[in-house]
Amino acid sequence: MIAGGARRTLLPLVVTVLCLVLTAGAWAPAARATPDQVPDPSSGPVALALDLGPRVVGPGTTALTVTGRLTNRGPVPVRDLGVRLQRGAAVAADREAYRALAGAISPDPAAAAPPLTPVAAQLDPGDSVPVTLQVPLAALALPGPGVYPVVVEVNGTPGTGAPERVAAERVLLPVTGTAAVPPAPATVSLLYPLTDRPRRLAVPPGAPTLLADDSLAASFAPDGRLGGLVAALTRAAPLGSPAAAATCLAVDADLLETARDMSGGYQVTSPTGPRPGTGAAAAGQWLAAVRAAAVGRCVVALPYADADLLATSRGNMSDLTTAARTLGAQRTADLLGVTPVPDTTVPAGGLLDERSLADLAVGGARALVVDGSTLTDGVPPGGVGRFAGGAGGSSPLAVATDPLGARALAQRPTDPDGTAGGSTVADGALATQDALAVVALRALSRPAATAPVVLAPPAEWDVDADAASALLAGLDDLARRNLVVPVDLGTLVARAAANPATPAVALGPGDRAAVSDQSPAVLDEIRAVRDDQRDLLAASRQDRAGAPTPTDYLEPLTGALLRSLSAAGRGDPALQRAAADDVAAQMRTLRSLVRVVQPAGTYSLGSSDAPLLLTVENQLPVAVDVTVALEPTPGVRASPVTVRQVPAFGSYQFQVALDVERAGQFTIDATARTPGGESLGPTARLLLRSTAYGTITVWLTASAAVVLVILASLRVALRVRAARRDRRSRRRRRPGTTTGGPGPDPAPTDDRTLQAR
Repeated sequence: MIAGGARRTLLPLVVTVLCLVLTAGAWAPAARATPDQVPDPSSGPVALALDLGPRVVGPGTTALTVTGRLTNRGPVPVRDLGVRLQRGAAVAADREAYRALAGAISPDPAAAAPPLTPVAAQLDPGDSVPVTLQVPLAALALPGPGVYPVVVEVNGTPGTGAPERVAAERVLLPVTGTAAVPPAPATVSLLYPLTDRPRRLAVPPGAPTLLADDSLAASFAPDGRLGGLVAALTRAAPLGSPAAAATCLAVDADLLETARDMSGGYQVTSPTGPRPGTGAAAAGQWLAAVRAAAVGRCVVALPYADADLLATSRGNMSDLTTAARTLGAQRTADLLGVTPVPDTTVPAGGLLDERSLADLAVGGARALVVDGSTLTDGVPPGGVGRFAGGAGGSSPLAVATDPLGARALAQRPTDPDGTAGGSTVADGALATQDALAVVALRALSRPAATAPVVLAPPAEWDVDADAASALLAGLDDLARRNLVVPVDLGTLVARAAANPATPAVALGPGDRAAVSDQSPAVLDEIRAVRDDQRDLLAASRQDRAGAPTPTDYLEPLTGALLRSLSAAGRGDPALQRAAADDVAAQMRTLRSLVRVVQPAGTYSLGSSDAPLLLTVENQLPVAVDVTVALEPTPGVRASPVTVRQVPAFGSYQFQVALDVERAGQFTIDATARTPGGESLGPTARLLLRSTAYGTITVWLTASAAVVLVILASLRVALRVRAARRDRRSRRRRRPGTTTGGPGPDPAPTDDRTLQAR
């Protein structure tokens, strides 16, 4: 009885344990160290690129379709490849969603592990094979609406080893099913970035456009990244659709200008020198498509060249902070023919510190899109807050992006050598799928989320047309089911600006300025170029009516300065240094076009105060106020030179008053300078020969002559006085002359005696 009872008691227990073991075994390959951790797919010998459809499981969904491609990037063949899809337990809170995005997936005992579907008997190194997997929805045993992490795993046998997991990808799957419409649907807004890292190099005015590489030619093409983003926008978010109502184009004016300049012909650097670019037609077509797509839509201007506003503030260049914002808005309006959201900007990565915030406020910014995780209390209830105590009496609004959405849209991990674990297309498709899941999580939460879900993809959003279309179509789907309400960024800003109850927000702790890693030496070099630019701008004048103004000619250098400070250079010190050196060289080239002409021979001066004639040449298209400075030279003193205006593409002859102190040959360095005292062109070295006495020599000679005259006059005076004394003495010794009493007269003296004396 005891034994039989024990068998009957143990049998259900054994079955239960066996089921758990089998279930755990199905998930065991997901991580050998942590049972619920999906490994980084980049570490496997096979790369898995996949897509999932439909993006949102609705009432009419009966099956999931997984499509993709397997590529053997290892050194040995992989045999007996099989694929399957499994799901984990639903995520209900942000913390669980963060863990799922990191690959930590909790298994759900109710979801049995399906068998592997064969893919290929053998996959040789370098070969690839397509993957298609149909998964009936009933096989997933979904308990109801929610967001579920799913894993697509590929098993195989590499070489002569044992069977193992050779590839895996995880993704979040939103399931709405027959979910009830929430009483207060979540508001959703999407920033749609059209940006790229700066490619233009600084060139002399009038020179052909020069790019660092020709990658934009492929990106602007219809099947390229930027071409695909515009195509997806017009296809999946036409005007009047919910997706269009939620979308605001985030545009970089530097990219628009680059496309415009490329369309007119351009050159690309190469080891053998500049060569013609190949993307002129594609650039022109892309810019025309952007202009057409921007009409009637919300548009926000990014800082010009996506400049790093943390760096401009750290480098004491608040004027460049303001220039990045205003120049971006102005050029975007000019090139697209639309008005961007007024006084609104998106700092790179949504990151600000107290200093950059103050610079932006003083410069006139009224709304800033910031990372919600950087605020003291996170995303405010309405999604938009107002910074307290703004500098200069202003308090900009803070539009907070969803931190979980930003994590979902972030780039996937890479291999140690820097290459992506999967293809770019696959990574983008999975990232947009995760972002849709975040929006669904907010919409299905109880109580419903009160803060708008502002999705802000990375600046260089690395997705193709299909992935971008999937995100837009998914937002449209959720909106048509009344689970979300689409609102664009401009509407969010306008509502908050008009609402006196907009809550106060503040930046939380943390050294966000450390993200801006430009070295002090690079910032010093850029600041020096900016000072030189302002000095030359102050010295320049319009030469005549219809000629270029100083602003027309010199302001493009501001764009080059901002490109050298682009946030795209973060983490790349060599690129930062090269960009700073490039713009510094361009500034030196501009200033060198105003210079003292080097004389061919030697100057000869016939007198000590003869003027020195120097010619200053101006090759700029603007007139420049110039003075000439001579380096101190022993034996020569130069008088200050009056500031004169040198005409555009002309010259002016300056007369420099000299005072030569001695005869001989002298070497003098002469430099053209602005009224501010800064040097312009290169120094001219002058050879000066003087045959005249200087003023000191003349003064000494005159003084000696005066002394000689005085001495001669004194000698004459002394002789006259001596003669007078002699005459008086002779008169006293004449005969008959008494000297004090009677006595005989002195003997008479004749003329011969006097002459002898």
